[in-house]
Amino acid sequence: MRYLFIVLFSAVTLYAYATGTPTRYEVNLNEVKNDELKVTVWPASTLSGDVLFRMPKIVPGTYSIYDFGRFVTSFDAVAKPGKKVSIEKLDVNTWNIKGIENAEKIIYTVEDTWDTKDKSNWVFEPAGTNFEEGKNFVLNNHGVFGYFEGTTSNPLEITVIRPENFYGSSGLTFIQQKDRDQYKLPDYHTLVDSPIMYCVPDTTVIRVGNTSVLISVYNDNKSVTSNYISQQIEPILNGIKDYLGGKLPVDKYAFILYLPSTFTSFGFGALEHNNSSMYFLPAMGGDYLGQMVKDVSAHEFFHIVTPLTVHSEEIHYFDYNNPKMSKHLWLYEGVTEYSSHHVQVRNNQINMEQFLDVIQEKISGASNFNDTLPFTVMSEGCLDRYKNQYLNVYQKGALIAMCLDLKLIQLSDGAMDLPQLMKKLSLEFGHQKPFKDDELFDVITRLTYPEIGEFLKKHVGGNQPLPLEEYLMYAGVAYTAGGTQEITDFGLDFENFGYDEKKDRFYIISEADLSPVGKALGLRSGDVIQKINGKELKMENVLELYLNLYMNSKPADVIVYEVGRPNKKGKLKTITLKGKVGTKTIQKEGGLASVENPTSEQLKIRKAWIGQ
Repeated sequence: MRYLFIVLFSAVTLYAYATGTPTRYEVNLNEVKNDELKVTVWPASTLSGDVLFRMPKIVPGTYSIYDFGRFVTSFDAVAKPGKKVSIEKLDVNTWNIKGIENAEKIIYTVEDTWDTKDKSNWVFEPAGTNFEEGKNFVLNNHGVFGYFEGTTSNPLEITVIRPENFYGSSGLTFIQQKDRDQYKLPDYHTLVDSPIMYCVPDTTVIRVGNTSVLISVYNDNKSVTSNYISQQIEPILNGIKDYLGGKLPVDKYAFILYLPSTFTSFGFGALEHNNSSMYFLPAMGGDYLGQMVKDVSAHEFFHIVTPLTVHSEEIHYFDYNNPKMSKHLWLYEGVTEYSSHHVQVRNNQINMEQFLDVIQEKISGASNFNDTLPFTVMSEGCLDRYKNQYLNVYQKGALIAMCLDLKLIQLSDGAMDLPQLMKKLSLEFGHQKPFKDDELFDVITRLTYPEIGEFLKKHVGGNQPLPLEEYLMYAGVAYTAGGTQEITDFGLDFENFGYDEKKDRFYIISEADLSPVGKALGLRSGDVIQKINGKELKMENVLELYLNLYMNSKPADVIVYEVGRPNKKGKLKTITLKGKVGTKTIQKEGGLASVENPTSEQLKIRKAWIGQ
């Protein structure tokens, strides 16, 4: 059936090309002015009358309203000889082009989001655009190319003119010439789903089962390479292949990583796509970056299962300017987040204790959100009414997935688990067959057990808390009592200071929140932190400096702060504050641990659950 669809789809595409020229776009990466690119659009020959041209308000996978039209700085039409065409801007994302058949082309300029002057609505970097002349271009195409209303399912062509030594990394197939690349795409959805990064190439290709995997890295100081990243990713991908039954559901995949050595944003993370994922992560090197890459890449790669394969009609027929959210973020983000860690313990890349630490972090994280709010209700309202609850998808969403996994194993006596349920759902639905939001619970119940349906209705669609203690005990895992814990205190924590972006400096917000060592040192509200142990504190090194302090400081070590203390006129006077590293007591929440004498039934379920 899949092969038949491809043949029919190709026929439709050829017919569209035969009956009229498609919409064509061109962008020249050699012509950048003030971090802006010029985009030229030749409308499809089939368009006529008044047509709306739109930039997306929102794009799949982000769950945030970004209004990409606000980055368009000019918009104009060039009429055919002897013809007239006029343009009316209707809203931030929409232009009404009157007499589109009279337009030879549309020309507009677009500003990149990473370096925008508009700071009112920050765009998550992996969903944004970056135009660094002669260095790097991150083209999340929804931020560059708009669409004509009603044509998002029609074929289109993109031409990118580039420096001859640049390469465009993406999950797309394209025609490469000396100084340009041409992309022929079946529809606008494919374009939005396919980020492209242009730069001098640093790429590595690995083979994972049936899938060819491209790893492309841009790091300004070349301290991190694609070869290093591939070494981190390859074991995870092989683990995912086994986790999914021995075969990956894509033939080609691209990991596109922008790894800055300096940065003015902490918007680290990634955004998933059908055949690729886009990353913005700090190039810190060592085990810290390695584990971050493993966790984030596993999460994004698992999205090829859901929502990119298994998804609702709201995702399948996505409306870029009038979106309707699905009820099932627990499936799209929660199952994905859980699976990204579960695969690592299943394949002995982390041990049981490390995996339980992750679960405990999820339990602690979920405690910061409204536990009586039905998860389906939160999902539907995640763009507006319940926007402040969205991040719970990575906390409680993952715990919902864990509970499903454990309950399936317990009910089936180890014969069925969450990965097998996802495989059944993939066979039931797929890329071109979405499910109906209101029917998913009934479908899962039909594929599993009545008890699973009750769990979903009570704990996902209802307001009852998750039965964590009961379900974890199936595998012989129990809560341990909370208490106090001594941790290293070197005077200052992230929550104690603010950041002045214009002057690139950190300052103390409040003395009330200072630790005992910070108070003993004599730090004050308003102090500008200039150096710690002789190392200058700037945005470019703040993470590295603080990680080193956390990992290497010991009680009684000398610690020296140089701060700029403002006088009555606001001028800074440098003061040196010297003291000793100490310890401070924090309240430790209850943890998770294996019971001392698990039963044979608990060991059997544990073995089926984590393979250890």
